[in-house]
Order: sequence, then C-alpha cells, then structure tokens
Amino acid sequence: MQCITQADQIESAAIRQLFLYWRSKCVDGRIPRRADIDPVDIPSLMPNIMITDIEHDPFRVRYRLVGTKVVQMTGYEFTGKYLDEIALPNDEGPFQECYQAACESRLPVLQRIRWHLAEDTIEEYDICILPLSDDGETVNKAVAIECYATVRRAYKFAGKPAAAPATRNPVK
Repeated sequence: MQCITQADQIESAAIRQLFLYWRSKCVDGRIPRRADIDPVDIPSLMPNIMITDIEHDPFRVRYRLVGTKVVQMTGYEFTGKYLDEIALPNDEGPFQECYQAACESRLPVLQRIRWHLAEDTIEEYDICILPLSDDGETVNKAVAIECYATVRRAYKFAGKPAAAPATRNPVK
C-alpha cells in the first residue's frame, strides 16, 4: 500500500487522470468534497469508479456507487452494500486497510490487488482510493478507481469466466 502525493508515482493512465482531477479539487490544502467530483468532468473513468461513504465508529465502508466495469469484472453489483458484507474470494485484497489508510493520512492510497481467479490463475489489478470530506477535514467519503489493464482475460468472482466484454479496450 502506498500513499500517493505525485502523479509520477502512478503507472496507470486512468488512475493518474483521476488523481490529477482530485488534486485539482484540493483548494487551500483542503480535501475535496463529494460535491466537487462531477462525473461530467471524467466520463471515461466512470465505469471504473466507486464512491463510498465512510463511517467512523465503528469504521465501515458503504458503496454508494459502483461503476459498470467494476460490476462486469467482479460479477457482483454491490452498490448499497458495506465492504464487510461482501464475501471476497480467498480474502482478496486489503481493502479495509486501504480505506483506513486513506482516511487517516488524508491522501490517496494506491494498492496492487492479487486476484485469485481460479485455482491456478492469479491476476493483478490496481485500486486507488482518494479521500473526500464534507467539511474539508474529516474524511467521510471516498472516490476509488479500479484499473484492470493488467488482467489478461475477463473473469468474475470465484474464478468463473465472465462473458466476453462489450469492448476489448480496458481502461489503462
């Protein structure tokens, strides 16, 4: 897990684009509000975007919006669900820890996730979680992006092959 402060720390063009957009919304050192993030500004990224609510006592992450590419790749629509309600195969990814790190550091967090697609198939993809705050201080939301450019084939959770994607050009 890596806290991101500079665009040159990011390999993925899509993640870099969201990071630069998020950073452009940081005014006077304040974390952007959810209202500052306008889908009209980033339409090509929206299929890979997730927007979450963050609760602090206890710490929980609730998915408010899950992009169509995320649903297609995972095979699961988890809009409205809490992270701790989602059964992840093989304890995939330190997602809870990444969200907590983004909240505590108030910085974007980048993580490469190992994805166990089948008994003998492991792929990797990148996720970046960028904190949001209604008051500019306390993180109470996040915008995240998953980039599947390194995944060679389309799969669903639990190693079941997904139907061929409508487009063969994954977000990079």
